[in-house]
Amino acid sequence: MARWSQKHRDTLVLEERRLKAVDLLQLGVRPAEVARRLAVSPQAVHQWKVIHAAKGSEALRAVPRGGRFPYVEPETMATLPSILARGAQSFGYQTDIWTLRRLAAALEKEWGVRYTKSGTWVLLKRSGYSWQRPSRQAREKDMVKVARWKRYTYPRLKKKRDDDER
Repeated sequence: MARWSQKHRDTLVLEERRLKAVDLLQLGVRPAEVARRLAVSPQAVHQWKVIHAAKGSEALRAVPRGGRFPYVEPETMATLPSILARGAQSFGYQTDIWTLRRLAAALEKEWGVRYTKSGTWVLLKRSGYSWQRPSRQAREKDMVKVARWKRYTYPRLKKKRDDDER
């Protein structure tokens, strides 16, 4: 088995690993071999063995992590796609492009919860949305004038090479 990475600290995966270690120990596998198979330290296997002997398998179960509760309920969070689909213009903006500031202001109006720009970004990522950059083009861009400028004006303005410097 590959070396376990600290980046993957999913509590259910950790619980599964602890319970697998206990199962292997009950089958008669030596603690050092269990540690090697599960890519953990022998001390961890010993600790799990002691805990299991004293308190049983329930003591090795995953414990929910602490931390701040979400600002909004899951039912409220489910309205995020409809808010995004309505577009920024429905919230009084001139263009229909969402920015983090605009979305944070819209969420404050809709949900009554204030988010920072970074908090809004985390909320979007958790909901499965990604950042998109709109293609930019001036609204008043006249392609005929641009082509004429490239053909006649630009060559006149372009710096010319001196033939003496060759």
